[in-house]
Amino acid sequence: MAIYHLSVKLITRTTGRSATAAAAYRAGEKIHDNRTGQTFDYTRKKEVSDRRIFAPPNAPQWMKDREQLWNAVEQSETRKDAQVAREIEVALPIELSPSQHIILLERFVHTQLTSKGMIADVCIHNKKGNPHAHILLTTREINVTNDGFGKKNREWNSKEQLEEWREQWAKHCNRRLSIASSKNRIDHRSLQDQGLDQIPTVHVGANCNAMDKRGFTSKRKELNTLIKEKNMSNEKSKQLIASLKLEGETSPIQQEIVQAKKSKHLFLNPTDTKNNRKYREAIFARTYIPILLEIFADHCKGVDEVETEIGICFQINLIGGGKIYDYGSQIKIASGTDEEIKVAIKLAVEKGWQGLHLTGSDEVKSQIFLQAVLSGAFRPEQITGYKPSKSDLEVIRDCKPILNIANDSNVIKSYVVEKAEGSSTDGAEQVHLPRLKI
Repeated sequence: MAIYHLSVKLITRTTGRSATAAAAYRAGEKIHDNRTGQTFDYTRKKEVSDRRIFAPPNAPQWMKDREQLWNAVEQSETRKDAQVAREIEVALPIELSPSQHIILLERFVHTQLTSKGMIADVCIHNKKGNPHAHILLTTREINVTNDGFGKKNREWNSKEQLEEWREQWAKHCNRRLSIASSKNRIDHRSLQDQGLDQIPTVHVGANCNAMDKRGFTSKRKELNTLIKEKNMSNEKSKQLIASLKLEGETSPIQQEIVQAKKSKHLFLNPTDTKNNRKYREAIFARTYIPILLEIFADHCKGVDEVETEIGICFQINLIGGGKIYDYGSQIKIASGTDEEIKVAIKLAVEKGWQGLHLTGSDEVKSQIFLQAVLSGAFRPEQITGYKPSKSDLEVIRDCKPILNIANDSNVIKSYVVEKAEGSSTDGAEQVHLPRLKI
């Protein structure tokens, strides 16, 4: 399940470290340090699944080059004990897909870091069972006059800033978990502040994990095992006490389910595993609507939970008069206007969809196909249900030459992935893609 982890530390010369070495290691790249003449080569590091640099609007273009950026940072510092960079390390919820991890980090970085004037070098390490991200930050403000760095901003070192980052990371994670219809949540507060009668576990760290690989069990892991057993024993005792209560008393989750049923979700059955996702959507409807209002603030004037001919959905009412219907695994647009298509594609991206299956008229499917590809949200092979015309491919070839699309619709193949674990079929199988309907 999702765990909370956010740590902040400084990269300082007093400990023999440099920003160039730290950036090369986290990005799995080769960087030459102009100040010391050293070259740091970590290109053999295979766990880096995504790397990108985020900068404020006033940052010069060269600052988005990793080697130039961190060499400039090193050259701007003259002291032997200089603090050259700050690093935020966060654990990524395992309930979210890799594309949802990227969206989560983009939102957090834009609202909490680049908006304050920092440049953020973000690298995702997709370790099995432990996906996490390293965010390397500049400590100086951008000086537009000399096209470089100016003074250090001491406000970024404050305890209040750290507490804000910790709280906001939990909020951003929980928002993405809600969109993904996951019931898990994280909390940045300590167990004591949360009012939980549990013993906190201790941090294990890379050294202990390395010991495990060599066949040795660390004392820290042994201690965590004992703590988890103790906490589980306490939880079982609480559940036993709760089961002895009067029949008329209900748990908070049962009360939520009752509320969901009252909201016309009468078709849901708590014992039916096939409807578990629908149950979660019903339970979290109260948090989902505010999230939609926040994401589509520039396009949306309201969101209603409505019942249609094909089921209950969230109706997104656009400022221009259009409507989007969010059914969870399907998105339906009312009339096929440009604004509806734009918002529908953005919603699919927010949900972390890996592809689209289009239904409806060829005219509107063509518009959706082109806008989805030209916006960079999806590649042509990730879109099924529509065979692009020759003119569609010509538009893509002219506007997105990097995609290397030939002037032949036969090059667009079906979107496939490896078979799911436990599947009885052999080889690859067709993905059941979420649908974008008209």
